[in-house]
Amino acid sequence: MSSVLLAEDEFLIRAVLVDALDDIGIACIEAPTGQAALDVVTGTAPLSAIIVDIGLPDMSGEKVIEAAVQHRPGTPIIRCSGAGGGAATPGVHVFSKPYSATELSKFVASLIARG
Repeated sequence: MSSVLLAEDEFLIRAVLVDALDDIGIACIEAPTGQAALDVVTGTAPLSAIIVDIGLPDMSGEKVIEAAVQHRPGTPIIRCSGAGGGAATPGVHVFSKPYSATELSKFVASLIARG
C-alpha cells in the first residue's frame, strides 16, 4: 500500500481527504503542523507523495516543501493553496483550494502510478 504525508491543519479537510485516499488504497500519515510534517519528511517512513497546505499554523508550508525537495528527491509534492501561484519547482505540483477530495486523491494516485 502506498503512503503519503498530508500536512493540513484543518481537521475536517484532513479527515475527508484521508477517507478519500483510503478509499483508493492510499494510506496517510497526518501532520497538523509544519513541524510535524518536517519530522516525517526528515524521517525514514516511506512516502509515495507529499501533500502540503501552505497555510500551516506554525510555519509556511513552503518550508516543508523546501525540506521535502531536499530530503525526498523524486517524491511528488502537491502544494495546496487558496492564494494560487507557487514557485515552478521540478516535482512540485500546484493544486488550488478549494478542491474536491476525490479530485485530489485521483491526482495523487496518478502521480504515484507514474512512479
